[in-house]
Amino acid sequence: MEIVIILVILLLPVFGYISIYNTIKTYGIKVEESFANIDVALAKRYEVITKLFEIAKGYAKHEKETLVKVIQVRNGMTLNEKETAYTDIEREYTRFNILSEGYPELKADALFLNLQNAVMDTENHLAAARRLYNSNVSYFNQKIQSFPGNLVASQLNEKSKPMLEFKKDQIQDVKLDW
Repeated sequence: MEIVIILVILLLPVFGYISIYNTIKTYGIKVEESFANIDVALAKRYEVITKLFEIAKGYAKHEKETLVKVIQVRNGMTLNEKETAYTDIEREYTRFNILSEGYPELKADALFLNLQNAVMDTENHLAAARRLYNSNVSYFNQKIQSFPGNLVASQLNEKSKPMLEFKKDQIQDVKLDW
């Protein structure tokens, strides 16, 4: 019985060391993974917003051209010019109806709403990725700076990781030029 007690007393620090070692390594990996998730969120932000913006921009251009033609017809054109414009508008309207039959909800305002929702969604996703990273860094830093984790961390040469903070000039947003 005494041998078992002595053995437990001798092995307890070894198991404690292994547990702390594994915790530090696990959270080191989680910090790296959550940092990579920020890259994924930034890539998604750029790709999704840029593509949706180009679609909305193209559709808005089409609507503007159609509106300009209608206004021109209303503003004192000659009979021949009106006839040509009406023919052009009729052709565009037919083409537009064919498109809208396949996509009946396709309207510029809906596209802009989708763009706005995509911007909010990707920004929320990016903010969540940043929060997760900072949470993992906080937990990692707590483990390597508190006793007995600091003893194991010093042997592993682990250093505190910085929290992710952006200054306004460091955050590069997606450029949406009309």
